[in-house]
Amino acid sequence: MNNENNLRTFLRLIAWRIVARWITKEGPKMNMPSINIQIIITLNSMHKGKTMSVQPVEISKAYRLLQVGSTTMISAKYDGVENVMSAAWVGLAGERKVVAYIGTQAFTRQLVEKSGYFVVQIPVVSQMATVLYAGGRSYADAPDKNDTIPFFYQPEFDLPLVAGCAGWLVCKVMPYPDIQQQHNLFMGDIVAAWSDDRVFRNGHWIFDDAPDELRTVHYVAGGQFYAIGKGSKFDHGPGRLTLPGHADR
Repeated sequence: MNNENNLRTFLRLIAWRIVARWITKEGPKMNMPSINIQIIITLNSMHKGKTMSVQPVEISKAYRLLQVGSTTMISAKYDGVENVMSAAWVGLAGERKVVAYIGTQAFTRQLVEKSGYFVVQIPVVSQMATVLYAGGRSYADAPDKNDTIPFFYQPEFDLPLVAGCAGWLVCKVMPYPDIQQQHNLFMGDIVAAWSDDRVFRNGHWIFDDAPDELRTVHYVAGGQFYAIGKGSKFDHGPGRLTLPGHADR
């Protein structure tokens, strides 16, 4: 059995090399760069003993394919009442525009609507329990929920920021009442932002230089988190990027 497996692996390797070389040489003439890459990836997976199987995904769970960006926490304050909630559906709609889904059941929503501001926090590995806690309890039912969540304030903004995060973005609500009411989406203009310079400095994430507990977290479902992985740096640019293992031609 071992000899048979070794033979199969050897044949896969030979096939992978032959086809990959042909694709690299002839593919550009046929104007099929995206297919080239897909075939090489598939062959490479075969070479490593892994067989890819494309499986259908239930529509009700398809959003999880996209839900691998940073999980966030949203905080707000109005008339002396402050609160924070966890939020997975938060993203960018431009360089200075944030879009956040805040459901009608969320107590934080009324603070956002009344104050006109919200803060997006980027939590890290060491705060996973806090993310679950903030997302699993409503201030409406448990007014003391924030007693164990450390807040701090920055000058000029009377808004609570959750201590220990990798970053904070203060957003001013943009007036799109129809979208807010029909789709629970709040558009915010970023008016201030701060970061922990151990993990975000000079406008760039530096995860590989930071402790693992400062990696951003990505919540999927059922208590399952993932932390962002290692970085890869490419010398990219027109005519400068080549496939691994293949020299420029």
